[in-house]
Amino acid sequence: MSFESFNRSEKGSTNKRISRIHDDCEESCNNKNVHRGVQVPQQPVGTGLPGFAYIYDTTVQPAIPNNGQVTFNTNGNITPAGFVTHVPGTAPITINQTGIYLITYEVFVTGGPNAFALFNGNNQIAGSNYGDNSGNSTQIGQVITTLNELDVLTLRNIFVNPTALLNVTIGGISVISASIVILRLA
Repeated sequence: MSFESFNRSEKGSTNKRISRIHDDCEESCNNKNVHRGVQVPQQPVGTGLPGFAYIYDTTVQPAIPNNGQVTFNTNGNITPAGFVTHVPGTAPITINQTGIYLITYEVFVTGGPNAFALFNGNNQIAGSNYGDNSGNSTQIGQVITTLNELDVLTLRNIFVNPTALLNVTIGGISVISASIVILRLA
């Protein structure tokens, strides 16, 4: 039996309840905006991250001394242009936008123990120091930190002895000796 074929004129409490359910259903279906639930504020559609950079090195760095800086000879994708400034073949990376950043680095270490950390100027960035006792491995580090416009970021050897970064060719393919990814989150 459908609502349309139901005779509403018949008496009885059951019929009145069914009639009321039918009326409520029609009202709800016709007024879809009446009961919308929790409203979530709409965010404008953006372009994703406010900025990102990939900078890397393809050379051997044979003896980076304690507090010595890792150099990068190649600027990869830096978006938007001018997001950060880096002169290929040097270590310092100048931040051109104040914000909260996720920075990830990798170094391909050869021989013995090692430790690296990110620095903002002459200050080590807390939580960015990573190390290894074995050597001949890829050392990965990361940190989320606040940086200001014109801050200068460097990656440094914080181990007491000099540390070497390796650039080998495996199956005819050169392996990156060091890289850094800089993502501005906000």
